[in-house]
Amino acid sequence: MSERASVGDITALLYLVPFAAAAVYAIVLWAEYGLSATLPSTVYLTVTRDPYLFIVGSLAVLLGIIIEIRSTDPDRRGAKLLSLSDTVQSIAVASLVLVAICAVYANGGDIGGAVDDFIVGRYGVVFPTIFFLMSYLMRVQFQWSAMTSMKFLGLVSMALVPGSLYALGKLGNTFAAVSFALLFLVIGLFLFLWPERKNSKPAGA
Repeated sequence: MSERASVGDITALLYLVPFAAAAVYAIVLWAEYGLSATLPSTVYLTVTRDPYLFIVGSLAVLLGIIIEIRSTDPDRRGAKLLSLSDTVQSIAVASLVLVAICAVYANGGDIGGAVDDFIVGRYGVVFPTIFFLMSYLMRVQFQWSAMTSMKFLGLVSMALVPGSLYALGKLGNTFAAVSFALLFLVIGLFLFLWPERKNSKPAGA
């Protein structure tokens, strides 16, 4: 087995750590509560609010990125960053979709309850937001001009979700906390998905 193939296998396993760790922990908790047709909401919230899972998953992905960059020739690392940007964004999208599906499943298809749990399960929102931001910064290679783009502002808005939940939740206003968090999330997704304007020159210019 070549060294490059070995690196690819190691990093692939590291990128799976956040999903595998959360799945194993959820199954263990589910078994303790008693297996049922629907995932208990308490299990969903315990997993998505666990700081250790968040730390382990984040560090595993970061370690995979570092290994891939260090194993790449210095003159090819710029192109490698672009490739890794797509990988990191895929991880973020997969995480966000899986967390949303699990929230719906844990609430028996009740969308209102699923939205509440999705927002309250803070690390289920924070994890993909961080990696969306990292993916974007890797792609623009940390250029200052990119900090004023619609995508970056969208990421900032999504990053405000857990902060608004915590601040307003401490005041005891759950409805306001969930409402503002959902507003920041919707605005953030809208801005992040806003199509970028491409500068094009007429042919022959």
